[in-house]
Amino acid sequence: MKKCFFAVIFFVTLHFGFSQKTYLDNYVYQTWTSFGGLTGTMATDILQTKDGYINIGTYEGLVRFDGVGFNTIRRARTNDYKFSSVRAILEDSNGNLWLGSNDEGVHKIMPDGSSKSITTQNGLPNNSVRALCEDRMGNIWIGTAAGVVYLTPKGHLITPQFQAGTVSKGIIAVELYCDSAGRVWLITSNEDGLFLFSDGLFHTIPQIDKHFDSYFATSIIQDLSGNFWIGMGDLGIVCLEDNEFKKIKTNTILDSIPTWSMYVAPDGTILFGTEHGVVSFYKGRFEESHNKDLSSAKINRIIRDREGNIWFASDRNGIGKLTHGKFQVTKLETTVNAIAEDNVGRMWIATDRGVRCFVGEKEIKNKLTEFTKDLRIRHVGITFKSEILATCYTKPGLILYDPRAATIKNWTTDEGLAGNKVRLAIETNPREYYVGTTTGLSIIHNDGTIKNFKQADGLENEYVMWIHKDTNNVVWIGTDGGGIYLMKNEAIIAHITSDDGLIGNVIFKISQDSEGAYWICTGSGISYCRPFDSAHTVPSAFENMNSDNGLGTDSVFQVIPDTSTDMWITSNYGVASVNKEELLQSAHTGEKVLSLQYYSRNDGLDSDGPTSTSLSICDLHGRLWFTMIDGFAVYDPIKIRENPVLPLVHIESVTIDNTKFDFNSKAHEFILKPGTKRVEIQFTGLSFDAPERIQFQHQLTNFEEKLSLPSKSRTVSYTNISPGRHTFLVMAINGEGVPSEEACAMLFVQKPYFYQMPIFWVITIIIFINLIIALFYFKQRKIKLENIRLEGMVQVRTRELAAEKDKSEQLLRAILPDKIADELKDNVHSVAEAFTDVTLLFSDIVSFTKVSSNHSASEIVSALNDLFTRFDERAKEMGVEKIKTIGDAYMAACGVPSPNEKHARIMVEFAKGMYKDLEDYNRCGKIQFNMRIGLNSGPVTAGVIGKTKFVYDVWGNTVNVASRMETACSPGNIRVSQTVFEHLKDSDVKFTEPIECEIKGKGKMVTYEVIQ
Repeated sequence: MKKCFFAVIFFVTLHFGFSQKTYLDNYVYQTWTSFGGLTGTMATDILQTKDGYINIGTYEGLVRFDGVGFNTIRRARTNDYKFSSVRAILEDSNGNLWLGSNDEGVHKIMPDGSSKSITTQNGLPNNSVRALCEDRMGNIWIGTAAGVVYLTPKGHLITPQFQAGTVSKGIIAVELYCDSAGRVWLITSNEDGLFLFSDGLFHTIPQIDKHFDSYFATSIIQDLSGNFWIGMGDLGIVCLEDNEFKKIKTNTILDSIPTWSMYVAPDGTILFGTEHGVVSFYKGRFEESHNKDLSSAKINRIIRDREGNIWFASDRNGIGKLTHGKFQVTKLETTVNAIAEDNVGRMWIATDRGVRCFVGEKEIKNKLTEFTKDLRIRHVGITFKSEILATCYTKPGLILYDPRAATIKNWTTDEGLAGNKVRLAIETNPREYYVGTTTGLSIIHNDGTIKNFKQADGLENEYVMWIHKDTNNVVWIGTDGGGIYLMKNEAIIAHITSDDGLIGNVIFKISQDSEGAYWICTGSGISYCRPFDSAHTVPSAFENMNSDNGLGTDSVFQVIPDTSTDMWITSNYGVASVNKEELLQSAHTGEKVLSLQYYSRNDGLDSDGPTSTSLSICDLHGRLWFTMIDGFAVYDPIKIRENPVLPLVHIESVTIDNTKFDFNSKAHEFILKPGTKRVEIQFTGLSFDAPERIQFQHQLTNFEEKLSLPSKSRTVSYTNISPGRHTFLVMAINGEGVPSEEACAMLFVQKPYFYQMPIFWVITIIIFINLIIALFYFKQRKIKLENIRLEGMVQVRTRELAAEKDKSEQLLRAILPDKIADELKDNVHSVAEAFTDVTLLFSDIVSFTKVSSNHSASEIVSALNDLFTRFDERAKEMGVEKIKTIGDAYMAACGVPSPNEKHARIMVEFAKGMYKDLEDYNRCGKIQFNMRIGLNSGPVTAGVIGKTKFVYDVWGNTVNVASRMETACSPGNIRVSQTVFEHLKDSDVKFTEPIECEIKGKGKMVTYEVIQ
């Protein structure tokens, strides 16, 4: 929407440290026509209704304006309205809106949105309605193109009578006005058309009739003192004061052109809307507005909104608004680069066309202003002795002006300066100046000598943009692309660039706040540096801010603290303010600043903004002076009032799945059908001081946990809203950060699908539980059957395992003695036991190799198995423990693993039995065998060694001797050792005479053979 802004400037003075000014001097004018979104260039009437909207009458209907957008209401297929044009607007005491149309009668729109029409068919004199008003009794007066009627609260339409001798028929009503006493005044377009209704009749005004033979009244109003001001067309203005006639001489256009509207402000000021603009009557003075948009339009109506803005409805220029400006702008028709205030309150202005000096609003001339006329002055500063330092971009370079002595001194390259393009200079100590040029830094000493710093002296970037002396007496030199140099005692002690954390190397300004922290403004943003001892250390860290932090720009020219809690920022985007604590929080955490507020022509800042070299200040009175490309602007935060009127907020429409519904606050709720995919809500805030800065917070309860962050967006969309009751809440925040008193609310009921209803889930849960129970039952039954089957299998497997166990045990017992087998079953480990006296037997087949050579292996194995099986069975019967077989040898013992006192006698009997078994075998065996048997008694160690392939064995010298006995034995006999003989010599066993023989490894031994 295109908006046209115009500053209203009047040349009278104001008490602001300046001289007094006219009433409209602090107002900024803004206009809307068909190019700005209004339907046409003619506005017939204007009114702010109780809901806060500005209502505008046009020939295209009623236009409602929220400060940002226009909404036209008129006859359409989608509504019940019967009008297409609006010439007069009235809101009655009950909140009903009355609209007088051009040719369709009068229409009443009630608060619930319903409407009613009154036309000639209902008794209206004419369908062209020109004026409306409500009297103290609640009667609605309707002025038409053919007479006047009034509608009583009971709905009766009454035609008032006119005093005899006056025109009562064929009159065309121009205005109806109800005064403070409840009387109704009527102005018609007829000659002598001013009437007052009293005693049931419209009467003419004798005081007027007495002074004018003929007249055409155009407007009337009552001031705060009860006096009536009446526009008499081109005859000027008259006043009825205590019923006394007064002709007013204004020396303005009021004296010669018609006045069509009047407005009395709360302070008593009267505004007159004429055929060619506006005139104000303020403190006894009449002043014309020279605004070209106002002066070229016929002003049909003037009103004041609830925030104090003044609105105009005009014939040719649509509607206009006068808003109190926050800034006082002085145009100089040249760029202002710097401002400085001396100790007596004079303001020194550095411009591209010389130094200007102001005392209050009055510009004064002096030797310096004359000396610098048409020179480009880049900077101006004040010395310790209130002298003026001014820098030029050409010779005379640096200028020092003493206002008291009216003397001027200057320095150029001729005196030793580093360059003649001097950007700025400051006094660091009495009569010591640091001078920044585009080609280096110069230090002018008290004795007049000059020391320069260039690249060869360590100043790698010679283009000096800024100089600042900090609280530690360290001088900071900001350069154009080279970062910052720190100097102490005329020596460079540090060089800081973006490599050290600085946000940028193009330095615009450096300053310190009251806490000693540094604010560095660069072409890439702001670097904040906490206080530190700059005389001995360099900054350890910078906290940087730019557009990512919500500043709106990266190039920041200057940061200025005011006397309250705000910081002011100048940039390419203009002038902005932000809460200092919030800005610091953004510097510390990186969060976006939310309170940043840019100022525009709406605020009275009628300028194209500052430049990168501009130096703005906060003066001794707390006023902020901003340098602009075309002058300077002054802002007084103490005198600028915060808008005390809370903003209003309204929900305007709801779009549900592409179907739009107008919202009525009296509507109960919106029912959303199951499956509703998208809900879009459009809302607005009503604060006309700065409507473009209004922000909103909103929340959909039971869907969002908290209010949204402030945003300027006036619509919000929701998708897939969960079933249930939801309340949409929206609050408005005006340009001053003041929120609306309460949120506007709207109720949604999202209907669920059947599967989203609680009963569905109850049934589902019941079915689910039953299914679980059924599944559990069948599962348990299946488990039970499976357990039965498994138990049967277990029993079978148990029997099979028992059988296998028996087989294993039998096998184990076949290999090992029972005792040893039992021990190994309990714990698999090595078993060894010492026995003091046992008898061992060794037997061997005589000439086995020769005998077996004539037979196959299977025949030999079969024969040995047959023979040894007989031996095993006999050993088991007699309690003899078979130890092992080694080829054709058979080894057995008695007395192990269980001791047996008769071991020697049993073993002799066992040996005899072996020969008997051999005899039995040879009778039927295919291979005939003979054998030798040797016995020995004595101590042995017996047991099982290892964990696999268990073998029960015996060890000891007794074993070796038993083996030697078998070797020494003659075939078919039983050879025993001396120890065996000793065991059995007293028994019935018969032995041969002692046989002395050579035993390998033992020498000569006495042996015996058993007589069988």
